[in-house]
Amino acid sequence: MTLEGTVLVTGVTGSIGSWMTRKLLAGGLHVIALVRADGVSAATARARNALRIVGAQEYAGQMEVLRGDVCEDDLWTRLTPSCRGISLIVHCAGVLEFGPEFAELNHRVNVQGTTNLLRLAEVMKVPFCHFSTAYIAGKRRGRVFEDQIDMGQEFHNAYESSKCKAEMLVQDWAHRTGLGATVLRPSIIVGDSAEGRIVNFDGVYNFMRLLDSIAGTIGTQEFRVAANPGATKNFVPADYVADVAWHILKAGSPGTYHITNPDPMPVSKLRDIFVELFAIPGARLVDEEEFCRKKAGKLEWMYRRAADCYAPYLAVEPEFDRTCTDKALDGGRTEIPQMNAAFFQKLLSYARQVNWGRTSRPATAPVLQQEVTGDAQDKERFVEQYFETFLAGQMHRQLLPNLKNLSATCRIVVEDISARSWALIIDGGRLEHISENGEDCQCTFFLSSDVFSSIVSGELAPQQAFFQKNVNIEGDIEICMKLATVLAA
Repeated sequence: MTLEGTVLVTGVTGSIGSWMTRKLLAGGLHVIALVRADGVSAATARARNALRIVGAQEYAGQMEVLRGDVCEDDLWTRLTPSCRGISLIVHCAGVLEFGPEFAELNHRVNVQGTTNLLRLAEVMKVPFCHFSTAYIAGKRRGRVFEDQIDMGQEFHNAYESSKCKAEMLVQDWAHRTGLGATVLRPSIIVGDSAEGRIVNFDGVYNFMRLLDSIAGTIGTQEFRVAANPGATKNFVPADYVADVAWHILKAGSPGTYHITNPDPMPVSKLRDIFVELFAIPGARLVDEEEFCRKKAGKLEWMYRRAADCYAPYLAVEPEFDRTCTDKALDGGRTEIPQMNAAFFQKLLSYARQVNWGRTSRPATAPVLQQEVTGDAQDKERFVEQYFETFLAGQMHRQLLPNLKNLSATCRIVVEDISARSWALIIDGGRLEHISENGEDCQCTFFLSSDVFSSIVSGELAPQQAFFQKNVNIEGDIEICMKLATVLAA
């Protein structure tokens, strides 16, 4: 396997793909970036924005952007003319969703998408580099080796299962074609070592974002989280992953490699860091029995429901063997920073600076009324009817039993229908006023019409929508969560 000339990269707009692309470009390679978007200009804007976030805009001239979705079954036929001369495919694209409702999406992107890229690599007769995850280990315990894939393990979610299936596809492809395949398994990706820069705020950022929102409300009161203090969490900065991947690819030795932290962090230490960062001295880690022994407070229960899909990762984690990785590095200078409060403060500062990703995205043009057709019109009518007909019919009435103490104002911004917003005034549990694009409010929801519909129809819990980044909130988080629950009910 040689690392030279032109490389096709998927997932350039993701946390791994962006830093990997920066590394390839800085190494003098030309990159063809496959980006999902409605048009070429939108795809180019997304790719260049990702380069800007990781501080690689100076290399934009070395990057060519192709519009395409890895899920397209005929992707290989469409891309073949544009990819002549490539020396390698680096497949970083993927879906990272843990909820059971995302099982089909995980399979479509992580499994079928990999199948499509492997077919392209076979037609082009080029080697394949596949970014997987160390967590294909699933519910295994003890030491996990790099040459192990399917050991009959059970999985915590469809994401882990889909990535394991994708790895097996890559392995079978390599055996069948004789072409080189490199599988890279990073652990939990966080921002870069120097500034904390990252494109997407997933994983541990979901915990941090929620704590950042409710820390002021928690204050010094007891805040219990069900977790195993002795379990570990394995964090790796995005730039470290790209550096290690670069060394492995340069070494030209196909195989499977764990790109993990040799010094994983105990959950108890992570708790101590979060206590310091968010000023919540009452935060405690307790086992499930102790958590259930005492009635959970409102914030404890809200946090538990929001973080439910991450609960298994706070209970146990296997040990990831790095024998192949360390051999490939062979003393290469790929230092990993110490995972301490100073490093997490860097991650938090950057996340706050870009408002958890909202201000780091490229601006999108407003949708003109004459451009709205078909489904878009149906979505807008649904949202309008909810506020102007259904909610208006609840005016001056008790919204839910036992809500007589709720008095609040909120604004709901539905971002994909001309960024329209509605402000609600609730007094003593009664809806007293609805106005479009008006009122100063205590809290504001930002969400799409699809997410809005899922919440008010009861298909998606508000806490889950927030934790999965489908809803962004500004203002008083506790009031927001109460109001979201009311609207969903």
